[in-house]
Amino acid sequence: RLWTEWYPLVPVAALCVFLLTSLLLCLTCCSDPGIIPRRQMILAAGLDRELKELLGYDVLGNGQPTGQADVDASSMVPDELRKKGYKWCRTCKIIRPPRSSHCPDCDQCVLRYDHHCPFVNNCIGQRNYHFFVGFVTSVVCLALVVLPGLVWAILTPLTGRETSNEEGVSGVLIGVIVGVACLAGLALLALLIFLGYH
Repeated sequence: RLWTEWYPLVPVAALCVFLLTSLLLCLTCCSDPGIIPRRQMILAAGLDRELKELLGYDVLGNGQPTGQADVDASSMVPDELRKKGYKWCRTCKIIRPPRSSHCPDCDQCVLRYDHHCPFVNNCIGQRNYHFFVGFVTSVVCLALVVLPGLVWAILTPLTGRETSNEEGVSGVLIGVIVGVACLAGLALLALLIFLGYH
């Protein structure tokens, strides 16, 4: 009885959660994950002083890079920064802070790099991590709203039939629906595990 009384609100709730999911997807896709500019960009734009004030250290390092990875890794990063976990990025030719990494897909250094997500086609880092977690959470909520309502809406008319000819069709449809629901449940379980990891 509770389901039949609240059923008209399910599509409205699903629409609201869908709009929230779409908004968070766009924010995750289109926001800057925390990209640290490359050496050439910093020098061309004159951002070295501003980045030094913002990050608290000289991103460009000591002197000029030689182009040899081993030499630059030891000579460009000051000892006090190396002890704190700062590393030299041989691709961007900058000193990157701890927990940042160079993304091979975007070819950029990202602050607090988590991973490159192929589903949103963007790195997940310091500046868009909260959007990404919100997106995954809203996808789980959308699945929890839509799947039970969909199963109920499809199964209710089928279970009310009583003729033998339609029972065979409804049995096949019920089997297909149960199979799809099981696959959707497995996908939901995978999303829940992924959300728990993050």
